[in-house]
Amino acid sequence: MNLPIEPGFPNRRTFLTSVTALAATPLLSALPRVGPAHYPGQTSAAYTVQQVIDLILREIPGAPFAKTVDQLRAGSPDQSVTGIVTTMFPTLEVIEKTVKAGANFIIAHETPFYNNEDQTDWLQQDDAYRYKVDLLTKHKIALWRFHDYWHTHKPDGILFGNLLRLGWDKLYDSANPRIITLPQAMPLRSIVQQVKQKLDIPSVRVVGRLQQPCRSLYLAFGYMDSKRQIAAIQAYKPDVILSGETREWETVERVRDGLLMGQKTSLVVLSHAVSEEAGMAYAATWLTPKLAGLQVTHIPSGSPFQLL
Repeated sequence: MNLPIEPGFPNRRTFLTSVTALAATPLLSALPRVGPAHYPGQTSAAYTVQQVIDLILREIPGAPFAKTVDQLRAGSPDQSVTGIVTTMFPTLEVIEKTVKAGANFIIAHETPFYNNEDQTDWLQQDDAYRYKVDLLTKHKIALWRFHDYWHTHKPDGILFGNLLRLGWDKLYDSANPRIITLPQAMPLRSIVQQVKQKLDIPSVRVVGRLQQPCRSLYLAFGYMDSKRQIAAIQAYKPDVILSGETREWETVERVRDGLLMGQKTSLVVLSHAVSEEAGMAYAATWLTPKLAGLQVTHIPSGSPFQLL
């Protein structure tokens, strides 16, 4: 059985939001495909928010999408960009650090408003929501989601950013991008130690035998529906799944039962934010040469958890 390769769309998302903001300005199809972009009469650093978005969309297969969560959630498409910050979650701390850095455009992978579609009608009286909106408005910060498009990039920007950080980029297989085959087997404990060190993860959760030799890894960073993870176990029989997060009564129990009946697949749960942060750091590196004279910085949102 072969599990179909995903077409680039993110794992868990049903795209419910129309691209009204992105449709307002046409793509600048006459620009060169590589190197810094320049617009008529523009100095090297004079970009608007919409021009930056258009430049990014030119690199994404099939963009712009008819429905996507990747919308401008604060600010104006016409405002001039003084600097760009990439991040995983646009937390209050990230916004404040953006202001201190002299930037006014945050490109965030995940939602600022506590739900995937960034619906805000139910949040109008919520203190944290109102505080965040006021902070963004006060400092004239534009905020754009870069989730669906970054996952659709070839290669997937989050996945490839992680592989670069882990030193596994040469093992990437475009025909089967979620499977990594190590040159030689490593104990599960060593893989866990390497992932924690390289991705700056203080603690992970493991279902498996730490001395088990592992060579094939299935990559499920961020969130992946458990039905897909469980189907991957059956289809690929990987030695280990590297998962961002999963509900405990789903993949966790499937892996535990499999191990008890003699199967080999173990599970390492990294936590969502830290399992995709390297992909947004890579987004800053990827963007920098395309935007002449404009500072692009990555500010990590980090893990929200204290481990006691």
